[in-house]
Amino acid sequence: MEQSPSPSPHVTALRESPRRPGRFLLTLSDGQQFLVPAGVLADTGAVRIGALIPPEQLGRLQHEHAVTALTDWALDALARGRRTRRELELRMRRREGTAVQVREALDRLDAAGLLNDESVAQAEAASRLRRGEAPARIQQRLRRKGVAAPLVHEAVASAMHDDAFDEEVACRAAAEKRARTLDTTDLVVARHKLQGFLLRRGFGASIAARVARSVLDSRRAG
Repeated sequence: MEQSPSPSPHVTALRESPRRPGRFLLTLSDGQQFLVPAGVLADTGAVRIGALIPPEQLGRLQHEHAVTALTDWALDALARGRRTRRELELRMRRREGTAVQVREALDRLDAAGLLNDESVAQAEAASRLRRGEAPARIQQRLRRKGVAAPLVHEAVASAMHDDAFDEEVACRAAAEKRARTLDTTDLVVARHKLQGFLLRRGFGASIAARVARSVLDSRRAG
């Protein structure tokens, strides 16, 4: 004897989220809960208490709930600081979002004008340059964030132009600040440490060696 299919669940509760205006918390008779945008309620027929949710619309609610959760998580992340699309994508995947769900969430943010790798790159380049990082190091950081190469080069070049950046001056400033914390009893060891610090900041090997020697010689002479 064939079993009759399970009846479609129906809506038992429906209210707007107090934390997320425009999002609605939907509860079904089988205990499932979904947080979805208002437009999804109309598309799925879940607009009133007692409304039946057929299987195909149940699947839509499940998908929309997952995408909405990823989108809202990304909004919180963006509120805390600048993020590139690639950074958000990698973090979303760690939250167990499928590739389709992650892409859809990112596309929604993009359509809303909330993702802009160019502005992230420009702000990051300007900030890091002022903190004494070398252009090569900044470019490396931006590429790791997933910023496209043309945007990386443009952002760093613009920041250098705006700040009238001089690599030798910046390298010396970083070296002098660091040198104040070094023990210069053994000048060779101190020079090696200072040069390594400058290399890690992204300055070239020749300028790092020259500036490290000059700064430490000046401190010793003083």
